[in-house]
Amino acid sequence: MRGQNRGSAQLTLYLAALASLAYMGGGIALIASSQSFGMLPEPGLLRYGMGVLLLVYGAFRAYRAYQRFQGYD
Repeated sequence: MRGQNRGSAQLTLYLAALASLAYMGGGIALIASSQSFGMLPEPGLLRYGMGVLLLVYGAFRAYRAYQRFQGYD
């Protein structure tokens, strides 16, 4: 039973790291893409602000995942 809890904690850690990469990738894509196909806001302050916000949030989640990884023994 104890091994299952450890595996679950490790899976959660990897998912947290993957989610942080997804947020940062979404922020980069939002800033870098020139075509929104009508789904995203037009290029401007709102779009770039949302992209930067996603990047910052993804970096924060990556930092938290890194901290958890360091404490994982």
